[in-house]
Amino acid sequence: MVNINLKIQSICSSTNDLAFQAANDGLDQGTSYLSYKQTKGRGRNNNKWNSLEGNLFLSTIIRPIKEKKHWQQLSLIVGYSIIQSLIDFGIKSKIIELKWPNDVLVDNKKISGILLESSERFIVAGIGLNVLKNPNDDQKWHTTKVNDHVNLNLSLEQIAYVILKKVFFNYKIWNDKGFIYFKEKINKYIKYRGDVININFNSNTKSLRGILLGLGNNGFLMINSGTSILEYNSIDSYHFVNKG
Repeated sequence: MVNINLKIQSICSSTNDLAFQAANDGLDQGTSYLSYKQTKGRGRNNNKWNSLEGNLFLSTIIRPIKEKKHWQQLSLIVGYSIIQSLIDFGIKSKIIELKWPNDVLVDNKKISGILLESSERFIVAGIGLNVLKNPNDDQKWHTTKVNDHVNLNLSLEQIAYVILKKVFFNYKIWNDKGFIYFKEKINKYIKYRGDVININFNSNTKSLRGILLGLGNNGFLMINSGTSILEYNSIDSYHFVNKG
C-alpha cells in the first residue's frame, strides 16, 4: 500500500502547484498537500476554482506504472473514490452522480471537482470538495456542500485521509486489474446515462447528438448516434437534451 504523507499548509497558490513541484523534486508517490486557503485555485480547462475557506483543497502525487494512454482513467478512479467517501460520510448513494470526466454531483448540484495534471513521470491529482461553504460562481451548475446533507464532525485533515485512503486503495486495484474492474461500478453513477445528450468537440464547431450509453472498457464516453456506437475520450462539453 502507498504510504500517505499529508503536508498541511495554511495558505498556498494551489495545492496542485505544491504537489507538482514536489513530484519534480523527486518526492514519493502518496506525498499530499492540504491547504486551508488557495489564492489561485483552478479547475479543468484552466477554469478558476473558487477556494472558500472551510472547504477541502487537496492534491496528491501518483506515479503510475501503466502506459500513459491509460492515465486519464485516474480521473474516474479518483471520482469514484470521492463518491465512496461521501457515502461513508452518510450521503445517500442514490443522489450522488459523476459527470464525466471530473465532477461529482449531489442532488444535481456540484460538490466536488477533480483536476489531473501530469508530466512524463507522474500525475498530480487535485481534489476540491465543498464541505462548509457553497461557491456561487459556477456558471454550469448550482453547488452544494457536505454539510447540506450530513452533519459531518470531521476535520479537513480527517476528511483528506479518508479520501486519500480510498484513492490509493482503488489505485492499487486499477494497477492490478485495470479499469474494467471499475467500469460498471462507476457506470451506476454516470450522469445522463440513457439520456439524449448534445456533445461539443474541442477541434471545431461540430456537435453530435446521441444517447449516452455510459463508459466503455477504457473509460471513454460511449454514445449511440443512431447509426453507430461511438467512443470519445476528449470533448469540450456535453449537456442533456430536453426532448419535451
